[in-house]
Amino acid sequence: MPVPWASRIRKMGRSAHAAVRLAIDDPPMDDCGILHRIGEDLSENWLEAWAERGVQAIEDYLAKHLAFLSFLEDD
Repeated sequence: MPVPWASRIRKMGRSAHAAVRLAIDDPPMDDCGILHRIGEDLSENWLEAWAERGVQAIEDYLAKHLAFLSFLEDD
């Protein structure tokens, strides 16, 4: 007698607990050997250093964008 399709037991996929990552996705984020010192965050110029890095990142992005636009206009 055939078994109805709804009662067949099939494996649907991996378990939620299966280890599926074999490599590190973002290597700079895997700094297990580097300790973070809270004193560096509490220094006198932490806000200036943070803002300087942010402004530099924005300037780098805008420079790349300008180079791309000038590349498109060259043809």
